[in-house]
Formats: sequence, C-alpha cells, structure tokens
Amino acid sequence: MAYLQQGKCLLQHHLDKFGMSQVELAEKTGIHKNQISLYAKGSKGMSLTTAVAISRVLKCNAQDLYEWRRD
Repeated sequence: MAYLQQGKCLLQHHLDKFGMSQVELAEKTGIHKNQISLYAKGSKGMSLTTAVAISRVLKCNAQDLYEWRRD
C-alpha cells in the first residue's frame, strides 16, 4: 500500500502568489511572525489547525501548503 508523505512546505510560494508578506499573514491569522517564518523556511511543520487557519486567509486548501508524494 502506498502512503502519502509530506514534502516541502509551499507557504512562501502561496504568499508570493497572493502578494502577501509573512508579516501580513501573521497579522491576519494571529500567528506570530517568527512562527510564520519558520513554517515558510520549512524549519517547522504546521499543525492541521494552523494549516487550516493559514489556508483560509490564502484562499487555498490546507493540503496545498505542502508538496505530497507517495512512498
């Protein structure tokens, strides 16, 4: 059976596409700007709750914030 593996974080890609800065996203979500930076760099993974909050602001699906691959 093939399982999905979470790959690279695409948050910065979506921010660029939407024309929004990390600071603006932090203000709109209430997530500290340092946390947003860690997510965007791929240094820290997002919880599902965080991914949903961010995806609502960026008008995308939570799963769109990461690359996904099958193993």
